[in-house]
Amino acid sequence: MKSKISLFNFSLNDLFEDQEDSFLKAKHKILFTVFILTFIKGTIAISVAAYFDQYIQFVRGLAYVFVYIILFYCFLKKIIPFRPITHTIIVVGLVLVYTNLFLTAKSVNLITVQFVFTIILSSFYILNSRFGIFYSLLVTIPVLVSLALGYDFSSTGGLGALASPGYEIIVFINFITIIYIPYLFYESFVKTLSEKEDLNIQLKIAIQKANDGANVKSNFLSTMSHELRTPLNTVIGTTDLLLADRYEPHQAENLRDLKFSANTLLNIINDILDYNKLESSKLSLETINVDLSKLLRTACSGLHFQAADKHIDLKLEIDEEIDNYDVLTDPTRITQIVYNLVGNAIKFTSVGEVVLKLEILKKQADKITIRFLIKDSGIGISKDKQSVIFEPFSQASNSITRGFGGTGLGLSIVKQLLTLFKSQINLQSEMQQGSTFWFDIAFKYHPKLEKVTTRPSLEIIVDKDISDLKILVAEDNLMNRVLVKKVFSKWKNEPAFAENGQQAIEMASERKFDIILMDLHMPLVDGYLASKTIKNDKESVNKDTVIIAFTASISKEILAEVNACGMADYIYKPFDANEMYHKIRGFYPLK
Repeated sequence: MKSKISLFNFSLNDLFEDQEDSFLKAKHKILFTVFILTFIKGTIAISVAAYFDQYIQFVRGLAYVFVYIILFYCFLKKIIPFRPITHTIIVVGLVLVYTNLFLTAKSVNLITVQFVFTIILSSFYILNSRFGIFYSLLVTIPVLVSLALGYDFSSTGGLGALASPGYEIIVFINFITIIYIPYLFYESFVKTLSEKEDLNIQLKIAIQKANDGANVKSNFLSTMSHELRTPLNTVIGTTDLLLADRYEPHQAENLRDLKFSANTLLNIINDILDYNKLESSKLSLETINVDLSKLLRTACSGLHFQAADKHIDLKLEIDEEIDNYDVLTDPTRITQIVYNLVGNAIKFTSVGEVVLKLEILKKQADKITIRFLIKDSGIGISKDKQSVIFEPFSQASNSITRGFGGTGLGLSIVKQLLTLFKSQINLQSEMQQGSTFWFDIAFKYHPKLEKVTTRPSLEIIVDKDISDLKILVAEDNLMNRVLVKKVFSKWKNEPAFAENGQQAIEMASERKFDIILMDLHMPLVDGYLASKTIKNDKESVNKDTVIIAFTASISKEILAEVNACGMADYIYKPFDANEMYHKIRGFYPLK
């Protein structure tokens, strides 16, 4: 328990210890010190003046001490803030200097100079620079004028300075005051620097812990994405194979529902991962030629099923002039933004329609500004919730979460993705009157290039032939191996399989392959080390073989590691058969 020094039953601990700021504490200590030393000086002045019958000095000292007792009481009881008290003390000090010059000593003596220094120090240290300059001018101007003009007021018959030894004692106490005030301020300055240094150290530790935590979270999400996407890869791939085969008409709806549900789950996983990347500023935009009209028609084609299930009209209105141009942008992120906004509109609309409209706002020599507008006739959003819905993991109310589901990440991701496009989301909505979201993006553009042949559909792809290639697939998941085997069998190819990285290294040392598909996360030896081992073995028959990473998570860091290990490209899980075929044929064109 802290011991308390008390004066007149006031706690000095309460006076100083409740001040968290070192400088503020120092100001209070300076003010307290001035009070104590002033009482001592006042008592000495009163005693000496009474002994030597210096009536004016006696009255002045008595008045001086009386005023200080009242101020000291207010200071200790915290009746008046310390700043007004400081102003009053300084004014009293000015009165003392002026009476010394014009009434008692009538000269610039040592005590007068000491009072001048005390007032200057107190005004700067306890108040601030502005008041410090103001009071410094008030106290020094008469002194400087008297010195400059050579005035000696003692010849006018003043009342005289305080008698000895009171004069000498007060001079000594004044010196103590002048020394102790800067000492207290310097002590607080050093303490503040020390505290700031400690805070900086704590901040660095906290930042390091936060970074470590962010890395742990990022690594956890990366690992979880792999673990979640691996079974999804099998579900989606197997569904594609079933859709490509002959099936009974009554099975069509079930297969479409299965694929839609799997893709919905994949979108949720992607949302969580994208939010993590955006939060850690690891997401960047691609810049490639895009046929915007075609891109949005493709994006909306999948959403038409959702709208049809709810008997809602999904309308796509695109300015005809947009069809004449290709724009430079990131098609994946544009699709993601539109998919989230249109998907939300469908989700929260029970009757009526959802409209996606694109119109040109401005066209310049090198840029075209296009407005994307999504309008629905749904439940609407109340005014007080319109900012909340853009926060992560937030929806307008718990009832909406229960009624409509969702992670609450979609709009947050839309908002953050649009910042990458140097745009922002806008919203106009009223309850039960529907909602309108819109944003504007300026694209670089050029007249549309000659049409190229689109990639064939899955049904055509599976009839292709890659029987001329020897392929090794390193994949630890049994169902993924089964799926790859089924897809490759459609292409008249029987790949060799390795169940882990060590087995892949051994098989690559015994037999020559044209392509190696290498899963990155495998037991015993992962795909990174396996690829590096195969590539760095000068005697290996596969040191020049093309290795393609087969992974559920690709970031800039992972892509850099993939390239550093000698892998030439990657295929994303859940894999698209079209993409896989074209990547393989990209290295080994069909003869």
